[in-house]
Amino acid sequence: MKKNNILFILLGIFLLISIIFISIKIIDQDQKQTPLSAKQNFTLNSIDGKSFNLKTEKKKIIIDGMENKIVFLKVFGWDCKFCMKEVPQLIELKNTISDKFAVLAIEAQNHTLDTSLENVKKYGINYPIILGENQDKFYRYLQEQYGWTGIIPLTIVISTKGDVLAFELGKKSYSLSELFKASLEK
Repeated sequence: MKKNNILFILLGIFLLISIIFISIKIIDQDQKQTPLSAKQNFTLNSIDGKSFNLKTEKKKIIIDGMENKIVFLKVFGWDCKFCMKEVPQLIELKNTISDKFAVLAIEAQNHTLDTSLENVKKYGINYPIILGENQDKFYRYLQEQYGWTGIIPLTIVISTKGDVLAFELGKKSYSLSELFKASLEK
C-alpha cells in the first residue's frame, strides 16, 4: 500500500512539473513575436474620425495625404510637461507654414477620447491627434526599426519624399522651428 502511495505521489509530482514546464514554454513562445520587417502598412485613426495610412520602408515613412510636406510625426502624452511645451510651437508652425508642414500626433499615455477632445479644445490644437491605445504594432515597429525605448516626446521628422530625417527623443534644447528649418536644408 505504501509503495502505491509513493508511486502516486511521484506520478503527481511528475505531472505537476510537466504542466509547469509546458506552461512556461507556451508563455515564452507567446512573448517571442516575429520581428516586423521595415516594409509595413499602418492605419492610424484620429479622434475626429480621419484615417491616415502610413507605408513604411527602411528609413522611410510615407503618409497618404501628407506628401510634399515636411511632417512631424509626434508621440506624446497629455501628462508629459515636455510634450505640452511643444504644443504651442506645433500650433504656430502649422498656422504659419501649413502649405509646407504637417503634424500627426499619437497620444501615448492612453488617455480617453473625452480627455483628448477636451485637451484639443483647451489648447486650440490644429493638427490630428491619434489615440495611442491601439498602436502596439506601430510602437513595436518603432522599437525594432529605430530602437525607440518609449521615451516621449518623440519627434520623427519626415521629408517631402518620405525619408526619415530625424528621430528625436525627449526634451531638446532647440525649438521645433529650428528643427523644421534644419529639415528644409536636408
